Amino acid sequence: MRTRIDTPNGDVTGPKLACLHHLESPFLGAAEAPLRAARLTHHDRLAGDPLPDLDAVDGIISFGGAQSVTEIERYDYLLEEVELLREAAARDVPVLGVCLGAQLLAHALGGTVRRLPRRAVRWVELARVAEDELVPDRVWALHWNEDGIEPPPGATELLERGGRGCAAFRLGSAWAIQFHADVDGGVLERWYEDYGDWVEQAGVTVDAARAADAEHLPGQGQTAAAIFGGFVTRARAARTRAPR
Repeated sequence: MRTRIDTPNGDVTGPKLACLHHLESPFLGAAEAPLRAARLTHHDRLAGDPLPDLDAVDGIISFGGAQSVTEIERYDYLLEEVELLREAAARDVPVLGVCLGAQLLAHALGGTVRRLPRRAVRWVELARVAEDELVPDRVWALHWNEDGIEPPPGATELLERGGRGCAAFRLGSAWAIQFHADVDGGVLERWYEDYGDWVEQAGVTVDAARAADAEHLPGQGQTAAAIFGGFVTRARAARTRAPR
């Protein structure tokens, strides 16, 4: 995915959001529909795309990846991204971190990231525990992760934990979700092909994992609409300059 302005089928007056990707096959998945209300630039960090200029965007979404913040010193491009996320939050630029992006954001703002006792591949229902404009009252959260986060000092946890560390937090203009509200059926099929061993490491069978997918994926669009659509609304409200 090359760096570009993604305006077709979108709102050309919408807020300009920079999407930071960390997978060999970047995707928007369930986030694509709600993000049509924004203008997107895509930054493929594995391909060496540069980070966005904070003066040129209205918000940042940092998506997931197979890297681990517990080994962040191995990844110069993640260290650079942490600095960007920290500066964005300090300047009240809206930021949303998803899975790896949530871990990078926690790390940037003074939280911690730790390796879980066992990889998680599961759906879990979580209730909201603090009022927030992005997070729904209840969420069926999809986990495909091996790391957990503790939020930064002063952050508000938005969802109950469900036993695997912080699931979502907000600190100022920054939101983090340690689950995949962006994944749809097509993405999951690729993950079973590319990362099938993760399922075994999580101690579940592929059949059981797919059965849970079949039960909960139909609600994923609604979750994505709330979180990503809410973020677009927040970025639009925070914008202080005229649309370009």
